[in-house]
Amino acid sequence: MSGRSVRKTYPRQPKRGAGRGAPSICITVIAIVLLACSIQLASAAPPPDAPADAFYSNQIAEKLLNQIRDGLQAYNSRKMLAAFDREGMQAYPAFHDQVEAFYAQYESFRIAIRLEESSFEQDKGTATASFRLEGIPRYGGPAIRREGELIFEFSRTRSGWKIRDVSPRSFFS
Repeated sequence: MSGRSVRKTYPRQPKRGAGRGAPSICITVIAIVLLACSIQLASAAPPPDAPADAFYSNQIAEKLLNQIRDGLQAYNSRKMLAAFDREGMQAYPAFHDQVEAFYAQYESFRIAIRLEESSFEQDKGTATASFRLEGIPRYGGPAIRREGELIFEFSRTRSGWKIRDVSPRSFFS
């Protein structure tokens, strides 16, 4: 080895309280403030599917009424019955059997629905709708035509809004 000495260099250490610690404290404070704001906003926002005004009330009612219409026109009783609250609807098994018997009588349906009015408060709502139904009998004969005003009661379930009752139920028999 030669007589040269190798000098070791070490990185400079910042002064205590400046440099390395200050930015991390600042980032932590900002993160806490953002978290607090997001919690505050989340608690102030209405829950999903909560009707805030007439527009949202109509949207919820129309969605469920369209599901009934689509189920009838597609000749799919399962799709139609999925709009109803199995657990919250009084005498649902009897209604289910009534709808299945209704489908068995006809080979196809045409339906027109017009929402007349709806109102919702918290987890419940009601709607009135005009229905026009035409059914082609399975074993021949003239088409049946029904018109009526139906009243629907809605409730919010774990899986979203559902129809809890319809009056008169005899419309689907």
